[in-house]
Amino acid sequence: MDLRRYVLHHPLRAGMLFQGALIPLALLLGLVFGIPVLARFEWSLDGLAMGALVTLPMLGLLGLLAASGLRAYRVLEAQVRDFLHTLFRGAPPGSVAALSLLAGFGEEMLLRGVLQGGLAEHVPAAVAILLAAVVFGLAHYISGFYFLFATLIGIYLGVVYHVTGNLLVVAVAHALYDWIVIRIYLRSAR
Repeated sequence: MDLRRYVLHHPLRAGMLFQGALIPLALLLGLVFGIPVLARFEWSLDGLAMGALVTLPMLGLLGLLAASGLRAYRVLEAQVRDFLHTLFRGAPPGSVAALSLLAGFGEEMLLRGVLQGGLAEHVPAAVAILLAAVVFGLAHYISGFYFLFATLIGIYLGVVYHVTGNLLVVAVAHALYDWIVIRIYLRSAR
């Protein structure tokens, strides 16, 4: 079976494989470029709690957009709902949590840990944050509106990472945000 048919027939499995592959990719790039990705995780209850707290402004921004009635948001919301409904139809329990964890940790290790962390050694922190955020926005491109939203989220996560120096905080925030939003959209799609 070719890759295209595999993705069409097994979108959740393909998504998990893709997101999961970002973790070893980040570790490999970290080794190649001398960026100690794993050393940038400070495993603690404080880091977990901070990650949960950091999720709140992102959820607040999404809530403001939902309440705004903007046409661009309504169109995007319908697209995301349809996509998630297709992605998780018949999925086993725990699939949302698994995908959220893989996305949160994989994307943050690669974009904040490797890209932003590596760039920050050569350019001002603000430039590194912005460049990593733009790549984050492009990676989530569904529409121009979502690119802007994802880029803003990327800037926010980049600043949080710059301030805390802890990849655990942004990985937990990203994973928890994804889990909450996916759960909300799946419940409202029924």
